[in-house]
Amino acid sequence: MRRVLQSAAVALALALAGAADAGPDQDYMLYCMGCHGSEARGVPGKIPPLTGSLARFMSTPDGRDYVLRVPGAANSALSDAQLAAVLNWLAMRYSAAEERPPAPFTAEEVARVRRTPLANVK
Repeated sequence: MRRVLQSAAVALALALAGAADAGPDQDYMLYCMGCHGSEARGVPGKIPPLTGSLARFMSTPDGRDYVLRVPGAANSALSDAQLAAVLNWLAMRYSAAEERPPAPFTAEEVARVRRTPLANVK
């Protein structure tokens, strides 16, 4: 019995260590996919898609501020660095082929902007 408990403790520790090292694709799956879907298409009329013109949107100052301040991003359990990594991954993964990638988000930018809530979000 003792050996079983030790094995279970080791397995749990390894699983938790792996979760702490999740990459942006895994963070998207855990924190974003529930609303935006596995292919980031959203829900028509309810949840915006992240595909197509995301890089163009993230390339404007207002667009950058917006994506950092929407409730799902601003209030997520992701750290500032993790959220920056997810947004950078999304920009590379789901932007249209002809779009130029936006400047990468940094943890500092995320920390500065995400704390200011959006007004009139339904």
